[in-house]
Amino acid sequence: MEAKTLTTEMQAAASAQREIRTERVDWPTLERHREAWRRLSLNAADGNVFNDPGFALPAAEALGVADSLQVMLAWRGEGDARELVGLMAFRRRHRWGIWFPVVEVWTHPYAPACLPLVDTRCAEAATIALFDAVTRDPTLPGIVMLPLLSLDTAFAAALLSVRKPLYVHAGHQRAVANSELGGDAYLATAISGKRRRRLGQQQRGLAREAGEIAFAVAREPGELGPALDTFLSLEASGWKGAMGTALASSEPSARMSREIVTGLGANGHTRILIMTAGDKPVAGVIGFVMRDTAWIWKIAYDEAHARASPGKHAFLETVRLLMDERPGLFVDSCATPDHPLAGFALREHMAMGDVVVSSGGTAGPAFRIANLLERLRGSVRAILAR
Repeated sequence: MEAKTLTTEMQAAASAQREIRTERVDWPTLERHREAWRRLSLNAADGNVFNDPGFALPAAEALGVADSLQVMLAWRGEGDARELVGLMAFRRRHRWGIWFPVVEVWTHPYAPACLPLVDTRCAEAATIALFDAVTRDPTLPGIVMLPLLSLDTAFAAALLSVRKPLYVHAGHQRAVANSELGGDAYLATAISGKRRRRLGQQQRGLAREAGEIAFAVAREPGELGPALDTFLSLEASGWKGAMGTALASSEPSARMSREIVTGLGANGHTRILIMTAGDKPVAGVIGFVMRDTAWIWKIAYDEAHARASPGKHAFLETVRLLMDERPGLFVDSCATPDHPLAGFALREHMAMGDVVVSSGGTAGPAFRIANLLERLRGSVRAILAR
C-alpha cells in the first residue's frame, strides 16, 4: 500500500512539472506581470514580503540594479488562463571579487531574505522548474548562490528534489515567534519575571523624566504617512543618521521607504508603531503583515533616552500587538545572528544560511572552488567583525 501511495505521489509530481513552463525576462518586463506577481505573493507556500512587488520594485529602483536583474518565471496553464506559480529574481555577479561569476538570487541590504516565491499548490514542481531553467541555461554561470535563504521552508525542502550538489554556508538561527499564544501570554513565558520588573522600572523612570508613556499603531493609509515621517526623523537623529545609513540619509532610500510603506499599506500590510513619552516620540518600529507572517523591518529610538531602552519597549509592544492581531501569526525578527533585542523577546528560531548549488549532477571543480571562496569570504568577514 505504501509503495502504491508513493508511486501515485511521484506520478502526480511529474504531472505537475509537465504542466509548468518557464520564461526568463529582464526586470522591467515584470511590470507587465504585476497583478500575477501580486497574486503569487499572496498564495506563496512561504511568504516573503521582500519579494512582493510592493517592496521589490521600489527597492530595485532605489538601489539602481534594475538593469542588472533577470527573473525566471514559472507559469502553469496556457493562454489567458495561465497562472504565475514561481518567481526567482537573480543577477550575474562576481561575488568574490575575482573572475568567477555566479547566478546570485537577489537579496540586498533592505531585504534580510532571498526566498523566491512558489505557489503553495505546486511548490515542489515550481521550485524544480525554476532551478532546472536556470541551471540548464547555457548563457548563465554554472553556480547558483542563494544568500540568506530560510531553510525551514517548502522552497528549501524542494531544493533537495532538484538533486544537484548543494552546500550551506554561514548557517545560523534567526529569532522568531512561532506560537498560538496571544501577545501578553507569549511575552510572559518568553521574558523572566526579573527582566519584566526591570522593564517596568525603565518605563516608570522614562515617564517621570519625559511624561506619560503611550503607544500608537498606524495601519490605515491616511495614518501611515505621518507615522513614517516620525520614524524617519527618529532614525536620522541617531547613529544611523551619523553613519549615513538611515532611510532618510539619501533621497533614493527615503523615496523607496515611502513607496514601500504606502504601497504595501494600501493593501493593509504595513504597521508603524510609535512610542511617545509625554508628547515626544521616543521610538518607532516598521513592520509588515502578509497572510500568516509578520516581519519586523526597522527599529529606531531617541538616543537621548537610551538608558530607558525605548527601542526595546517599542519592539516588545510590536510583538505583543502582532500576536494579538492574528492567532498563530509567525513573527520574523529579520535580525542578525545573536541579536540581543530579538533574542531577548523571541523564543523560537528559524534556520538560515547561504546556499551554493551546482548546475551539474556532480560536485565538479567549479562547485568545489565556489565553496572554497565562500568559506574564505566568511573567514574574512569574521575577522573584520572582531
